[in-house]
Amino acid sequence: MPIKISNSLRFPRLLIIHIWGILFIGIPVLAEFPEKPITVIVPFAAGGGSDGFVRIFQEAIRKQNLCPQPFVVRNISGAGGIIGSRAALEAKPDGYTILCLHDGIYTAQHYGNANWGPSEFEPIAATGRNGVVVAVTDNSPFKSLSELMEEAVQRPYQLIFGTNLGAPSHYSALFLQKGKKGAKFRFTQTGGGAKRLAQLKGGHIDLTGFSIGEYQQFKAAGIRAIATLSKERKPSFPELPTAREQGVDAVHGIVQFWWAPKGTPPDRLAYLENLLQETMKTDMVRKRLENLHMDPLFQIGEPLRETIKQRSAKIKEITIEKPTRLPPLQWMVLGVVLICSVLVWMEGKKE
Repeated sequence: MPIKISNSLRFPRLLIIHIWGILFIGIPVLAEFPEKPITVIVPFAAGGGSDGFVRIFQEAIRKQNLCPQPFVVRNISGAGGIIGSRAALEAKPDGYTILCLHDGIYTAQHYGNANWGPSEFEPIAATGRNGVVVAVTDNSPFKSLSELMEEAVQRPYQLIFGTNLGAPSHYSALFLQKGKKGAKFRFTQTGGGAKRLAQLKGGHIDLTGFSIGEYQQFKAAGIRAIATLSKERKPSFPELPTAREQGVDAVHGIVQFWWAPKGTPPDRLAYLENLLQETMKTDMVRKRLENLHMDPLFQIGEPLRETIKQRSAKIKEITIEKPTRLPPLQWMVLGVVLICSVLVWMEGKKE
């Protein structure tokens, strides 16, 4: 026999159902992060060193099932990384858009190419450090860095150093110049690693800098490293002396950093930190970084913030000598026209 509920009990029953409905239906439950793909912006073209570095992590995350959502690489190249980093800067701070950018985040700001820097982002992690070598052609008259630097002292601004102005490769050269009193190079814009190789091989520049991974890739093309800017000789090139061994006080490397837009929630930053840490632990990533001759650096939290602080301070020690800018072409043309007009008028007065 069915139980009948009296009218006097119906209201409390409905009230209880309504309250439970508010508690468990009306109030949205926070979704577990991530619930959609995470996009990492690479501010350089596909196929380059930075792009290849991020795709190592992307592949490891996918193959090891380290994230329930896809880890998507988005290349936004242009202006030496400025366009892509701006896109990350302006992205919604929800943890779904992050940036992988090396020391270029400091150098672009210091050189004046960007009006933002590390303080405008939330640092996530540092995941690897690249060594830098100084290279010349096989037929270069300079057999050592000490010989080359002496030439840069005796004949300032005569040796042409090809680089990507405002980028970490440029600052490697500036640290090299700073390390030998009186040495001065003439810097010229050549672009990325492959373009620097072409300029070096073509005889348009006297020297340039490469990451150790780039040099390993390019050395068979007829170039020769004369120094590494590491503190100690690299195990992969034990015969290559450091700059300090040759009387030049220059130590510099390039660290790969991951950044999130300012204001990204701490719990999501913690998730991303852990994701990158677990990815760094995989054999795949360690072996691939070893093949690129990268040091397996990993930092988060306070050690990371201290590294950023120290590297920012070191960059600020560099004094920039920028070439004098010519006036815009239209003003130069107008000036010539005015001068010619005055000369014609004066000739007319004489007649």
